[in-house]
Amino acid sequence: MRPSDPARKDAPLLPPVAEAATWPGFVAHRPPEVLRRQGRLPRPVSPTLLAALVAGLDVAAVVLAGMVLQYFPLERGYPQPPLLAFFAALTVSLAGFAGGYSHAALFGGRRPIVAALGGLVSGGIGLATAALVLGAPITFRPGAALLWMGMAAPLLLAGRLGSAAAMQALPQYTRQRAVLVGSGPQAARFAATLTGRHDQGLALLGLVDNDPAAATSSGGLAYLGPVATLDGMIRRGEVDQVVLCMPWAEERRVRDLQRKLSDYPVDVTLAPDLMAYRHDGAEAPRLLRLADRPIRGWAAVVKAAEDYSLALVALALAAVPMALIALAVKLDSPGPVLFRQRRTGFNNRDFSVFKFRTMYHHAADHTVQRQVVAGDPRVTRVGAILRRTSLDELPQIFNVLKGEMSFIGPRPHAPGTRAGGRPFEEVMARYAARHRVKPGLTGLAQVRGWRGPTETEDKLIRRVESDLEYIETWSPWLDLVILVRTLLAVARMRNAC
Repeated sequence: MRPSDPARKDAPLLPPVAEAATWPGFVAHRPPEVLRRQGRLPRPVSPTLLAALVAGLDVAAVVLAGMVLQYFPLERGYPQPPLLAFFAALTVSLAGFAGGYSHAALFGGRRPIVAALGGLVSGGIGLATAALVLGAPITFRPGAALLWMGMAAPLLLAGRLGSAAAMQALPQYTRQRAVLVGSGPQAARFAATLTGRHDQGLALLGLVDNDPAAATSSGGLAYLGPVATLDGMIRRGEVDQVVLCMPWAEERRVRDLQRKLSDYPVDVTLAPDLMAYRHDGAEAPRLLRLADRPIRGWAAVVKAAEDYSLALVALALAAVPMALIALAVKLDSPGPVLFRQRRTGFNNRDFSVFKFRTMYHHAADHTVQRQVVAGDPRVTRVGAILRRTSLDELPQIFNVLKGEMSFIGPRPHAPGTRAGGRPFEEVMARYAARHRVKPGLTGLAQVRGWRGPTETEDKLIRRVESDLEYIETWSPWLDLVILVRTLLAVARMRNAC
């Protein structure tokens, strides 16, 4: 079918959508039937954690070989503990630079083994050469280095083969769940390459395409429905990667899909064109990365550690003030101390945010039909002080500890909130892109003054622009700057109501 055929145009990934309640099955890389839970694969372990486990095995191999070396009848030159740690770290670093810990490399093949052994040999030769150049052959003799490498190599190889076998035996926990988008022949050819040395570490759930006829030429891949089906699957957290399998000549369609999918918290890759499969002896087809999930990999580990550390420190410091605030709220007006409100969080999923109640109980606005403004008669006396100082948001520390929020990130909005009389989603086309990360207690938009009511569309646009800038440029340093500026803004009671 030609790219200009109107039947191939892709519908926007916006609700309402036709969600795939059950999946017909798996063909490529199909795990045992008993592993299917109502047609779903369980959420896999993070690729970063898997890579860390394999790197730990490599470190153990190098360190263990160095410790065994202590029992050999060498005259001198035994490796000391600092040297054991340095050589292990050097081996892992060099292997990592060679791609030895990429997700696909963890499932075996020649490349990761070459990378691991290459890191070991390069590191050992480098250490031995440095010892000779610096005049320290007594501390670390070249012969000891060669013996060390000789004992570490089989341990390293055994660890790699064992970990690869374990990951292949547990596909439901180790493989990234992938959905193919595009033409049947292209998808079928790509799926056929994901075997043996071409393993990409993917569990193929099936194919989506607006042309149902694509299923007949997809080589038996499960047809999940039209492209709009992806919206429901991604929102339910059932997809880790979307692979675009279509002729590269369909440039407009590829670009449209890339633009739509880049607003979702999934990896988007482009499979090779059909020409790339014509050489049987060629290297495994490489997936071209079009969009990555923000704050992924080790950055996600750092972000999670930062969130829980800050939340625990904040809770320890604010426990007594929060108790006093709760007492003041209770004495000021009848009703509960805490106010729960539905907000849109990560991946467009709703959750209940905690706040100290600042309005009279009978005037509580759970759906934000009318935003609070300065001098609002619905706000209590204590509530006015809490809102002005932002202390009403302290209970959201518990949302952070529950994993629903980050300490710093885009502020969560209530579903249906309007700006200038229009829903947020209608004001900005990329509004949903701010939900690719967890919402935060404070964020870049807030420290820039873009908080409070959104009477005009311009206020929302400025806020969302700051949120997207934060997502695309995140770093621990940026979080520190936002945290300091937030504390200063709270002390000055700026832009709150």
